[in-house]
Amino acid sequence: MPSVDVVGALERLGVERISVHGDEVEGLCPDHHIFVCRESSHPNWTVNIDTGVTFCRTEGRSSNLLWTVVRMLECHPKQAVAFLTGIEGDVDLSALQLASIKGRLSNLRHNSDKERKPVFGLDDIKRDMEKRLTSEGMYQFFIKPPGKPETNIVEATVDHYKVFQRSWGYYSNRAIIPFELGEELVGFCAVDILGERNWLIQHPLKEKDEYRKVLYPKHFRSGEYLFGIDDCEHGCDFLIMTEGAREVMKLWQEGFTNSVAILGGNVSDEHILLISKLAPKVIVLFFDGDKAGYLFTEKAAKKLEKLFTVEQCMLPNGRDPKSYDAEGIKRLIKCSQ
Repeated sequence: MPSVDVVGALERLGVERISVHGDEVEGLCPDHHIFVCRESSHPNWTVNIDTGVTFCRTEGRSSNLLWTVVRMLECHPKQAVAFLTGIEGDVDLSALQLASIKGRLSNLRHNSDKERKPVFGLDDIKRDMEKRLTSEGMYQFFIKPPGKPETNIVEATVDHYKVFQRSWGYYSNRAIIPFELGEELVGFCAVDILGERNWLIQHPLKEKDEYRKVLYPKHFRSGEYLFGIDDCEHGCDFLIMTEGAREVMKLWQEGFTNSVAILGGNVSDEHILLISKLAPKVIVLFFDGDKAGYLFTEKAAKKLEKLFTVEQCMLPNGRDPKSYDAEGIKRLIKCSQ
């Protein structure tokens, strides 16, 4: 190991809390998640500077720095040698972060499988999807939402996403947007088509703060799904990431079929795994032009830049993706690059 800068290699691997004690370097175990399905929380991992031998005191497991690099970068031993000696060659460093995410997700699934509950109401939604009741009012909502700027989402787009209207029960007067993965229905959102003012008239016993523009069913986990992913191509030049389902509908309508919605403001580890399978060359963040949208953009960029090339498309204050046509979207994306 004389030719290896051990501390430098560990820093490039992302090892945290590094400290040197004589001929040993100590830090958080970099591949802890591979063996115990969780991240290391204490610096109980050491590597000998002279021999490269590693030892995790928490696990009682010995290895060596070469095979640690092989596991972390998912590469050939020859590539690991190139990495350690500072000649990285074609080693794909993104495998490092992706392996860590996979480890955390494995632990997440292992711990939550017994607690996972089915999404409430899917059977009813499946039956209603077959009937697919619609109305002129529902289609008009997608063109011009009450009290909002025109979005001009046309009937053909609404039909493509199999949207239908509920006229009874908890989701009455709402447009139901199904969430499908492959051919499986995994969830849905229910968007109010009345507007807040009319909703309050229809619900005289409700308070203003009880109004919700969009409702999701019980037990639906938005962090495990990307709306629009089934329409996306593998290896596309750019993937547009936005907040809501209607934004993706508008983008698809304007020809930007490689678009997904995170259905909220947080990019989860499972979102990253889904995106990694698409392998886009660039991710374009396309959130609302308001305080929340700017915050979402900042948070998402910070997380995604570890693995992907990211462009931030900052919309003018008060604007949202639904208010742009194809030319406007092209200009915004071009300006972000």
